[in-house]
Amino acid sequence: MSKITIEVGDELFRFISFTQWVNKASSWLGSYRESNYICIDARGRICRRGEHFMLARDEDAFPVIVYSLTLNTPSSDT
Repeated sequence: MSKITIEVGDELFRFISFTQWVNKASSWLGSYRESNYICIDARGRICRRGEHFMLARDEDAFPVIVYSLTLNTPSSDT
């Protein structure tokens, strides 16, 4: 497995437990487009689907932190 470093934006919020993710994910993430955030567990793995969050739970890898994504966009000099 390869490791990379990525640049993310601000921390939006964090899920401190699997139970909190189950209870709050829909309402907390609902106002964001999926392409505008990234969830990273305490071991540095991306969490996108329920199975990822279950693995984080099983491997004691909470909190899962949700960051905004800063996408590279061409600058306009005009």
